[in-house]
Amino acid sequence: MIRRKNSDTRHYLGYGLRLRTEYLETLLHDQPALDCIEVISENYLDADEATLRQLDELRSHYPVMLHGLSLSIGSPWPLDQGYLDRLKRLTERIEPAWISDHLCWRGADDEQQGQLLPLPYTEETLEHVVARINRVQSFLGRRILLENVPLEQENNQEIPEADFIREVAARSDSLILIDIGNLLSSSLNQGFSASDYIGQLPIGRVRQIHLPDISFQPPADEACDAPPHLIDPIWKLYTELLDRFGRVTTIIEREDTIPTLSGTLFDIGKIRRAVDQYLAGT
Repeated sequence: MIRRKNSDTRHYLGYGLRLRTEYLETLLHDQPALDCIEVISENYLDADEATLRQLDELRSHYPVMLHGLSLSIGSPWPLDQGYLDRLKRLTERIEPAWISDHLCWRGADDEQQGQLLPLPYTEETLEHVVARINRVQSFLGRRILLENVPLEQENNQEIPEADFIREVAARSDSLILIDIGNLLSSSLNQGFSASDYIGQLPIGRVRQIHLPDISFQPPADEACDAPPHLIDPIWKLYTELLDRFGRVTTIIEREDTIPTLSGTLFDIGKIRRAVDQYLAGT
């Protein structure tokens, strides 16, 4: 695959992390070198004024993206207008770089309450989702990003996921957030090629990446800037995305642990150097 040396960087914000409450004091006081921050929308929709002022201050130092969990864009039930009203107020206050959520629906019964569930990828679902995205984008006055969610083994789909995501983006003029961990999980569960999937994604639509843990190869001299081991599947898919789209805003996402701020910043530094080396061909 040909590496894209001259990618569109108009919307590239660099490398960032997801905000955690325990990070706030250090971020506001020390302002460590960091390109951008992802904030979970729901954590601030009903926040008091003091908490919102902290977010205002953070926004004055770093670009902020809002990432939601409750839009349920594929749900068969009506859109939650109360949620959208609160999201719009927060958006108008902090003016995020962009807003994202998940291409899914949320379970409503006791076993699935709050889960982000994959959609049936059919033409009927496609039309339903596109209409709802159009209403949301019209109300918010901006395009939104939608993230892929993992598919289980028994989840057979009428339309391949990459085709479905591409059509959703094209028909609604929305944007795409690719979670590499979810993509790898779906490809293994469903038996499709993650590389082919990436090749189907539309140029100009992928605005952000969620990057989980990458296994780094310990260097012989114990230096801190060794590139990730090339056999790591997450790194392989990430470089394939770089090959196709150039640099894309990347949020380091750690779901299974609560990493320290210093540890996350250290990881960001290693990934930044590894990407620089990769794109330079070294």
